[in-house]
Formats: sequence, C-alpha cells, structure tokens
Amino acid sequence: MKIKEITIYGFGRWVDKTFSFSDSNLITLLGENESGKTTLHQFILYMLFGMTKKKSDFYRPKTSSKLGGRMIIDHPSEGNILVERLDTTKVRYVDSKGAERDASWFENFLGNMNAETFQSIYSFSNQDLAELQHMNETDISELLLSVGLTGSAAVYKVEKKLQASLQKQFKPSGTKPVINEKLMELRAKDKQVGENKQLEKTYKAQIEKIHTLENKHHLKKEQIAETNEQLEKEKLMEQILPIRKEMLRVSRELEELADVRDFPLDHHEQIKSIRADIDHIDRELRSHKDTLETYTEKKQDLETVSLQEDEREKLNQLLNQKAEITLLMERQKTLEQDYTYKVREITGMIQEKQIRIGAEDLEQLELPFYLEKEWMTLRKEQEHIQQRISDNSQKKEQLMQEKSRLQEEQKKLNKELLADVHVDELKQRIQAYQQSNHQDNRQREYMHQMFGRMIQEKVKQERIGIMAGVTIALAAALMGYIGSMPWLFLLSLVSGIGVFYFWHVQQKRIQKLKQEQEGWQANHSGQEVDVTETEYLEAQEILAGQQALRDKVYTLDDAFQQTVHQIEVNDTVRADLIEQQNSIEEKIIDQQNQFSFLHSTDVFYWQDIYHLMQKLLQLNTEKQNLKLELDRVKERIDQFYDQVKDWFEERGLDSETRLEEMMLILEKAQQQEQQYQYELQQLAQFIKEAKNKQFVLKQKKDRYREEQDKLLKAAGVDSEEIYFKKQARKEQYNKLYARQDELRERIQIMLPEKWHQELIEESLEVDHHYKNKKKLELALADYEEELEQLKSMQAEQKLRIEQLESAEDISLQMHQLAMEKEELESMVKTWAVQKTALRMLAAAKNQYKDKYLTLVIETAQIYFKEITADQYDTIYSPASEQHFKVENSKKKQRFRVEELSQGTKDQLYISLRLAINEVMSKASGLPFLMDDAFVHFDWKRTERMQRVLKRLTEQQQVILFTCHRDLAEAANDGMIHLNL
Repeated sequence: MKIKEITIYGFGRWVDKTFSFSDSNLITLLGENESGKTTLHQFILYMLFGMTKKKSDFYRPKTSSKLGGRMIIDHPSEGNILVERLDTTKVRYVDSKGAERDASWFENFLGNMNAETFQSIYSFSNQDLAELQHMNETDISELLLSVGLTGSAAVYKVEKKLQASLQKQFKPSGTKPVINEKLMELRAKDKQVGENKQLEKTYKAQIEKIHTLENKHHLKKEQIAETNEQLEKEKLMEQILPIRKEMLRVSRELEELADVRDFPLDHHEQIKSIRADIDHIDRELRSHKDTLETYTEKKQDLETVSLQEDEREKLNQLLNQKAEITLLMERQKTLEQDYTYKVREITGMIQEKQIRIGAEDLEQLELPFYLEKEWMTLRKEQEHIQQRISDNSQKKEQLMQEKSRLQEEQKKLNKELLADVHVDELKQRIQAYQQSNHQDNRQREYMHQMFGRMIQEKVKQERIGIMAGVTIALAAALMGYIGSMPWLFLLSLVSGIGVFYFWHVQQKRIQKLKQEQEGWQANHSGQEVDVTETEYLEAQEILAGQQALRDKVYTLDDAFQQTVHQIEVNDTVRADLIEQQNSIEEKIIDQQNQFSFLHSTDVFYWQDIYHLMQKLLQLNTEKQNLKLELDRVKERIDQFYDQVKDWFEERGLDSETRLEEMMLILEKAQQQEQQYQYELQQLAQFIKEAKNKQFVLKQKKDRYREEQDKLLKAAGVDSEEIYFKKQARKEQYNKLYARQDELRERIQIMLPEKWHQELIEESLEVDHHYKNKKKLELALADYEEELEQLKSMQAEQKLRIEQLESAEDISLQMHQLAMEKEELESMVKTWAVQKTALRMLAAAKNQYKDKYLTLVIETAQIYFKEITADQYDTIYSPASEQHFKVENSKKKQRFRVEELSQGTKDQLYISLRLAINEVMSKASGLPFLMDDAFVHFDWKRTERMQRVLKRLTEQQQVILFTCHRDLAEAANDGMIHLNL
C-alpha cells in the first residue's frame, strides 16, 4: 500500500497545496523548523482515521474557512482508492472503479486499525526519544518492553496510569488514598453517632458541667493577664539593664572630673583661633623671606641674558612679516602643486585618450564655435549612410537566399513533371474510356470548366500583380518627390518595367492554356482504345496531380522573376548609397587635414574629442595663470630671506639653513625675549609685594600676642599649655553629663511610671531577670494550655448540648452516614475494575510476550547490530526480576540499559520500533511515518540509518519528515521541499 498523492484544502498552515509522491518507497519531506512538517504528518493521520472536532478546530486554518483534503492510495489488489474529508463530518471513499464505499469498507481496508494503534506501530518522532532522558532503569526497561509488544509506549503509559490510579484510591496501610480516607471518615462519624446517642441521656449533667467550665475559664484568663504583666515587667527590666550599668559607669567618671566642673570655656575658641593665627603668620614670614631671596637671584640672571633695545626692535620688525611670508610660502606650495597637477592632468588626458597633439600645438590651437555642430552633422550622416548600406546588404542577402530556394523548388517540381508524350497518352486513355462509355459530353464539359477555372485564376493573378506593381511605383515616385530622393524615382521606373514584364508573361501563360484546351478538344475524337475503369481513374488522378504541379511551377516562376527584379533594384540603390558615402569621406578627410589630432579617430568620437579639446584648452589657460602667480610669490619670499639671512650673520648664527627653520628660530628668540621681559617685570613687582607683606605680618603678630595674654589672665592660668589641658578635661565632663541625662530619659521612656520606684531596689545582676522571665514564661505556657483545654472542653460541651437539643441532627447524621457508605461501595467497585484491568493487561503482556516478543527481539537485534556498527549484537528481553540487557558477544560483555549512553538507548528504542513495524507490516502493508526521529544522531549514525531505511523500503513505503538536508539528499529521488 502506498500513498500516491495528497491534496490539502485547508489544514493548519497548509491551504490549497498538493503533494505528489514518487514511485520510490522512500519519500523524504525536507523542511526547516516551523515549516509545517508535523502539521503534514497530522494531516496524513487525519485523512486515514479522521479526527475529533476539538482537535480539528485546532488545525483549522487562520486564513481560510476550509478544513479538509483528499488522498490517493495505491493498493496492490484494490488499485487506486480516493479518500476525501471535509471538516469532521463529511467523508467520501471511492474505489478504483469509481464506486463510493462506506466507512466500514475503509476500516476493513485498513485492517480495522484505529489512529492510536497506527501511531503505536507505524509512526514515531523525536518526542518519543526525549521521554527516555528522564526515566530510571526500571522505567526504561518497562518502556522498551512495551515498545517490543505493541510498537509504542502506550502499554507502558496505560499500565503506569492504572497503577497510579490504584495507589491514589487504596493502600493496605496508607492514609492518604481516597478509599482509606473515606473509611476513616466513616469510622469517625459512626463513633460520633454512638456518642451522641449516649449524650441524650445526660443533658442536665452536661448543663451543670458547662457552668463549671465557664467559671474556671474566667479565673484562668485573670491568672494569665496577671502573669503577662509580670513577664512584661521582667522583659523591660532585662532590656534596660545595660542602660542602668552604663549610668553607674558615667556617674563614677563624673566624680573623678569634679575639679573642672566650674572651669570657664567662654574664651576657648578665641584662644585657639589666636594660636592658629600666630602660627600661620610665622609660616608666612618664613615663606616670604625665602621667596624674596629667590626673586632677587632670578632678576639678576635674567638681566644678564636678555637683548638690548635696538636688537629687540629689529627682531620684532622681521617677525611682523612672518604671517605674510608664511601665507606666501603656503601659497607657493599650493601653486606648485596646482601647476604640477595641471601639467599631469593635461598630459594624462592626452595619453589616456591617445590624442596626437603636443603642448606647443595645444597653446596655438583654436576651435571655432560652429565646429562642434559641423562634426556632429558629419557623424549623423555617416551613421545614417552606414545603416542604410547595412540594411541594403541584409536585404540583398535575403533576396539571394530566396532566389536559391525558388530555384531548388523549381528543379524539384520539374523532376516530378511527366513528359508531354506520357501526358498525351493519359489524355487519349481518358478520351477512349469516355467514348466507350458514352460520356464524351460530360467529360468535355468537365475539361472545359477545368481549363476555364485555370484561365480565370491566371487572369486574377495578373490583375493583383499589376495593381501591386503600380501601387509600389506610384508610392516610390511620390516619396521621391516629397523627400527629394532621386533613387526613389529610379525605383518607381524599375517597378513600372517589372509590371509590364509580369503582364507579358501572364499573357503568354493564358495563351498556352487556351491552346491546350483547343488541343484537347481536337484530340478528343481520336482513336478508340480499350481502357478499364481503374486505368481511367488512375489517369485522371495523374493528370490532376500533373496540373497541380504545373500551377506550382508557374507560381514559382512568377516569384522567381519578382525576386530577380527586386535584386536589380537593390543593386541600383546600393550604388547610389556608395556614392553618398564617398562624399561624406571627402568631408572627413578635409577636417582631418585641418586638425591633425583627428587622424586615426573615427568620426563617431569627434564630438567627444571636441569637448575634450575644449577642456584641455581651459586647463592650459589655468596652468599659465598659475605660473604667473607663482613667479610673483617666489620673488617676495626671496626678498624676505635676504633680510633674515643678514640678521643671522650679525649674530654669528648659521645662515645656510632653510627659511622655515630660520623663521622658527626667530620666533623662538622673540618668545624667549618676551618671556625674559615679562619675568623681569613680574619679579620686580613680586619683590616689592613681598617686602610690604613682611612688614604687615610683623605688625599683625604683635597685636595677636597682646590679645592672647589678656585671655589667659582672665582664665586664671599662666601659660597656654595649662589652659588647653584643663579645657580638654572640661569637655570630657560635659560629654559625660549629657550622656547621663540621655540614659535617664531613655529609661523613663521605656519603663512605665508605676515601676520607676521599684527600679531603685532592682538588682543589676543579669541572671536575676533572666530566671524570673523564664519562670513566668513557663507558667504562662501552662496557663494558656490549660485555657485552651478549657475552651475545647467548653466547645465540646456546647456541641453536645446543641446535639441533644435538636433530635433531627442525629437523624441527619445517620442519613449522611448511609450516603457515604454507598459512595464507598461505588469507589470500591471502581477500584476492583481497575485492579482487574491491570491484571488482564499483565496477562496480555505475558501472552503477547510468549507469542511475538521472541520474533520482535530477533528482528530488533538485526537492526541494533547494524545501527551500532556491530558494537552490540544481542538483546536480552526482561525475565522475572531482570531488566533489558544488550551484549557484545566478541568482548563477552553485557550491559544494562542504565549503563548505556543516551545515544545507544535511542538506537535500541528505534531498533524495537523498526522491528515491530516489520513484523506487523507483513500483514497490513501500511506506510511507516517518521518525524525528525534522528535529530540527535551524528553523521556516522545517520549514514547507518540511511542504509537501514533503504532496506526497510524494500517491503513498504516509508515517509520521513526531517530538517537535515544531508539525510534528505541521500534519498533525492523522492525528496520534496516544504516551502510555505
């Protein structure tokens, strides 16, 4: 069975798309990610088995309202079968004879297989391999066994689902399963119903008991409140204990500093400021003294190295010209570069365009303004005449080819014509037969009509030819008159001669036909000959063919004469064109003699040369202007150079250096001299200012000394050192006093006022408060626990009383108990059904294992051995408590599934899938679908899989969806590119 063609009306991203599969059994659908491979895979399943409405709505196209398609299946016995589905309800099955079949017929055609079974045996993808990466050894072994049994993980998933469901419902020793919880609830409710029945008998005792409990509850709450208050007090005492200890430390330090309690700090900042000012003045005096000495030495040195007044004046005059000379030197460089560039540009342009003209000729050259138009006219005339000559040559070549063709056809037709003797003999045979059969009159009439039609046809041809020739002649004469072209009058004359010649030839042919008509009439009465009807008909057929050949010969002869006439006219026109071309050549030579650079240059390029020469003349003018300006600049620079050279020679400096370097030396000398003069002025000013500052600072220092002595005397100390020691102790005293106030304020904030008096008597030991706090916390916990017990007892007592007061509550509980027992029975039935299904599934696995597993494992071994390149050659299926194992018989090594690499696990899984497919496909022949199943394989594994796939396609059709181009190209005879 093969899928030959699928047409998608609308499915997912595919709309109005047709895929035709080749005759190859390996069909490869190549496409990148998101190209629609998986959607196409689902479409094939949809066409074979249909789809639920919810799932089909997921694949309904966004850009079309259509959902569905058709599939053509080729079956070896049933032929071509058409399957067409529209949406989820409309489906049509058509057999090879065109008859529509029902769904049961198609299901029987597929072997009564549903979509789930097909996917478990004949379809798998890379998602199946991804599940292996998150399983332990036991799960992998169970999954591989399920694959070996049915071709997919469906059995494994169903078995795991049943086990999980059973575990959720009931466990012999569990508490969380549903049935276990329901049993516990029923026991509790049954017990509660029994208790409620007993409570009905003791209602009064319960009322008294609840009053007692309420009194105990009230007393316990008061006891807890009192304990909480004592605990809060102990916690606060514990929190302020560090503060109290710090207050004790601060009080002791204040007693040690009592001698400076009344020491004044009013003038502290003034004394400190005066001391700092005096120190600062001393530092400034030392600094000014050192600076004054340095300035004096520098001034003496600068006066020694600076220039005289007249030397500075001459230097300034030279440097005042520097800006002008610098600009001129830059201008000189620019002019020299421009001049050189112009010379190179002119030379390069002449060499590039290969123009034969020198520099002297270029300077003497003059181009009149009308010259461009004159050269352009020459070029157009030459192009026009050359085009006409080319057209004339092509036309002559075509006419000569036509002449040769007509001659060949004439020769061929002349060979087919019979001799006149044979024609006369055939005519006599026809006449004899007609005389013998009394058909003379009818034959005569027929021949008369035939000759008449031939004569009329010739007359018609004569009229058409004459009209065409006269029309051509008149048109040529008219155009020659309007366009002043003499050769058209010649063409008109030749056309008239041709018309006359054509008329003369046609008249001869008409006369010849009339003579043949008369000759036939004259010969009609000839001798009688015995002629059969067959000979008569044969003679008539031969004469008719010969007459048709003669007509063709006459037509070809007319066409040949017209072609010869056209060749003669074409030669006449060509001679006139050659004469015009010679006239144009004379004008070209005349221009070349006037302008020598036009020699060896086609007139087509003269207009371009004119523009080029105009540009060359412009460049030459610019070059001459640059030369004049360059000479003026050089003269001014040389004059300045002589002045600078004299200045250098007067001072014994090297005067043979470049002007730029000499100007730099002058500039540096000027800058140095300006710096010297500036520094001398600055030094003189600095010396004056330094002396003034020294005098002012000495006066300021004396005033500070007097003020400092007054302040020390007011503080009652003799020296500045004693004052600062007492000042430091006083500041420490003030800080401690402020800290003492801060601590006292914190205690007042943290501790309520009612406990302030007790604070004096409290111990400063840490353990005292900690022990009291722990003791109270334990007592409080006991009280709260007792309170909760009392609350619980009260609640239970109230509940009992409420239950006793409403008799209907007990009956309601009885009803609820009965309903929940029924629910438990339903849950137990469900659990029993699932338990039975699990046992039946295990029995089916064992039965299938005994019947098919051996064949599947043997087939899988063949694939596994080839895929792993003979690394593993034996597969051992699970037995009792053993799991799947593989063996390398050469090395005699066995491996559990858990010990294999992820790639080898994938290969084992694929081998089992291929094996179950091979075993099952022998009966059904359904195609095998694979969706990117080898996406994680390396190139070597992929090559081995290609060989496996080719062997697999010998038995059934394989459709491979992949994004790997190399894998697809290996099966290029059946490769389809998926392009949305």
